[in-house]
Amino acid sequence: MKTNQIAGRCVLACVFVYLLIQIYYLSNYIVPSATKEPWRDFVCLFLIQSVFFAVCIFAVFIFLFLQLIKRENTSPFDALLLVNSEGKIKREVLLSDKHSFLITGAKNGRDVFIESIHDPDSDRYLYGVCNLVNGRWYFETMTASRPIGLKRGNENVIYRLKEGMLYQLDASDVIYADTCKIVIREQKNIWRD
Repeated sequence: MKTNQIAGRCVLACVFVYLLIQIYYLSNYIVPSATKEPWRDFVCLFLIQSVFFAVCIFAVFIFLFLQLIKRENTSPFDALLLVNSEGKIKREVLLSDKHSFLITGAKNGRDVFIESIHDPDSDRYLYGVCNLVNGRWYFETMTASRPIGLKRGNENVIYRLKEGMLYQLDASDVIYADTCKIVIREQKNIWRD
């Protein structure tokens, strides 16, 4: 599908350049040299048609650019589910308008919280930070003294995360912090390249 998109955009770009050259040629060489009225009307109509199609193609490029910017600032995940050690969903955090959040824990290590990066609770222990960059979520562990793990997709291995390293999160990943796990729920109807 990506090859078809690139080919389609290249064809549009070529048609756009062709129309710009045609508009330049018509307006600078043909229209001034057309002396008879029917010929001049025909050339002007052709010029107007070329300008119209060039503007339409330019509008398509603007629309595609705006969609790209929107896609890069939109989370591919719908929510995070905070699941306790008994397998029950303790909390659901929607990610629709978020660009970053903190994963914190109680000092005793029993509870895990997902908090806004703007107003964290100072009485909690910081596990790590998640940031949305170009439409992808990245997790960075902030400490090595408390274990935090990551299970990738269908693998049966939980990897212990190293402090200060960035890990790109996918929809099938599960983050483990103390006795809780954080499950990612993917958005349905989101278009990605």
